Amino acid sequence: MKKRISISIISLCLLLTACGQEPAQTTNAEQSKPLDVNLQGPEALQKNESGIYKAEVTYGDEKVKNDDVEMIEFEIEKKDSEGKGKMLKPKQIGEGIYEIQTSFSEPGTYTVQSHVSAKGTHNMPLITVTVK
Repeated sequence: MKKRISISIISLCLLLTACGQEPAQTTNAEQSKPLDVNLQGPEALQKNESGIYKAEVTYGDEKVKNDDVEMIEFEIEKKDSEGKGKMLKPKQIGEGIYEIQTSFSEPGTYTVQSHVSAKGTHNMPLITVTVK
């Protein structure tokens, strides 16, 4: 009888000890880093003038390796023509750096938007361009 009580008390202590433990804390290195896309290019151009738009892709403080980029495209769309934009594949000009060169044949307001997927996340910054 005493043996049974001793085993029950030990089991109860182990159970309470296990329940009282807090889950392991994740370190900063394990937490998700943000995917950042720095989109650069002219915000004003003349009709038929060529402009270069560049996306620099970083993950945390590091440039994204080209093998880690799942998808990158640039979308050019005229204001009030939603859904009628054209998608362009950029040239890779360095580790995590992509660019397109384009011109606009009509005056108006346009958006140049990069669509970037890397390491399971997606980022879509845009620049508004005024063409005169």
